[in-house]
Amino acid sequence: MRGQCRVDWPLAPRPGQKEVSERLSELLSSGFRVLFTAPTGWGKTLAALVALYSSRLLPTVWMVRSLTLGERVGEDAALLKLISVTLAGREKTCPLAEELGEGVHDYCRYFRYECPYNKPPLEVPLMSYEELMRLGAREGFCPYYAQDLVAERAEVIVQSYYRRVPRVARSFVVDEAHNLLMPREASYRISEMVKAVDEARRLGASERLVGALSAIIKYALIRDGPLDPKLFLDEGLEGELREIYLEALRARRGALRPLIKLVRAEAVYVEGERILTYEPRRILPFRPTLLISATLPEGADKLLQVDAEVRVPWSKRLKAHVVEHLTTKYGEFDSNMALGYKKLLLELAKDHERVVAFAASSRVARELTGVVDYYETRPPREWRGIALFRARGRFSEGVDLPADVAVMLGCPYLPPEVSSRLARAYKALGVQEPVKMALDVPMLITTLQCIGRAARSPGEKPLVVLADERYRKYVRELEPYLELS
Repeated sequence: MRGQCRVDWPLAPRPGQKEVSERLSELLSSGFRVLFTAPTGWGKTLAALVALYSSRLLPTVWMVRSLTLGERVGEDAALLKLISVTLAGREKTCPLAEELGEGVHDYCRYFRYECPYNKPPLEVPLMSYEELMRLGAREGFCPYYAQDLVAERAEVIVQSYYRRVPRVARSFVVDEAHNLLMPREASYRISEMVKAVDEARRLGASERLVGALSAIIKYALIRDGPLDPKLFLDEGLEGELREIYLEALRARRGALRPLIKLVRAEAVYVEGERILTYEPRRILPFRPTLLISATLPEGADKLLQVDAEVRVPWSKRLKAHVVEHLTTKYGEFDSNMALGYKKLLLELAKDHERVVAFAASSRVARELTGVVDYYETRPPREWRGIALFRARGRFSEGVDLPADVAVMLGCPYLPPEVSSRLARAYKALGVQEPVKMALDVPMLITTLQCIGRAARSPGEKPLVVLADERYRKYVRELEPYLELS
């Protein structure tokens, strides 16, 4: 066990905060993987930083879903007089990212030593990644790899889940750790795929490959639902596509990347004008690691493979009602069921000024847009009415949507075919309870995250309406957060 040092709290700790921090320090000093859950606004970040500081486990790599969350970590680190830096990924820092887009990752993997920026800087002062980008472009070095030199001077290193981990790290923090239990989802417009097929044709793809890729596009245009690219592409055509893709990358052309993502994905689903790809997430194996979240369903400790758990219970749960005569279940969501959901929204709007609603899927949302005031757009500050969003859309996490009522319009399960494929992939990766990981956990986490948009601070107490009879099966998992009736 590492020796510990005394750390003075920069602010008077809240009730229980000091004791929790000491417990975290003890567990992390033993090299454990620790799950730490506490309500939104409780002060998890500061408690974790004090624990790491007192355990002499700095520098730490603090992993976040979005780099904007790193600002909060940096502010709390500054209270303890700790030096923090934020490291960005290739798409934000590589000078070639504008040309290559997402393809910049594969370019760096296969052609790094041909890159004109593949040289180390003479000296790098402590600076932000934006400043480093400008300096690298001016002096001709790679800002992405130069960030490693900046990290050597920091005690708190903030980065995304997927960036390379600096070698100087002595501990790891995964913020919003519930994201590790959600599959990686990417969305592409069908028009992007059409452009990629045209690019493949220009690069000399065979008529057979162009025909197979065009058939995939035609299928996506006429039918929503699961899509299996392997029904159109045999191994020979996949190999040809990879060769053309690498040739394009070498020439710094990244337009084929959407097609490669389509072929590599574990599951693919067509929803309207978009093609969605899904891949299982890998549970990060590092130790000691602190996994932090405000909303993790029961049993997450096993899925995240932790050694110990520190939970701060929600002192005040949100009042919630389950509406049992409605469901968005496949085969039961028809025009009559959609009418029932419309009536529910209108009734709620009569008694409450601001109603935030999350549709389980785009299919559900399309049926309900006629009765809402805002759809997939942030309402103005002093708004009134009904605002509708997709449950796994861009407003479902990390955005404040204060409201009087938060409504879940159906259980936001992943499509059945997607869940089935992900379960098989998780099983192959050795994940415990792969079906639960692919089916129940993503739905519950999405539900709690959507509700959380309307309750971002302890003073906000919206009424929660779970409008799907299937929520009855998850009372035990939801009760730590919701007072169900």
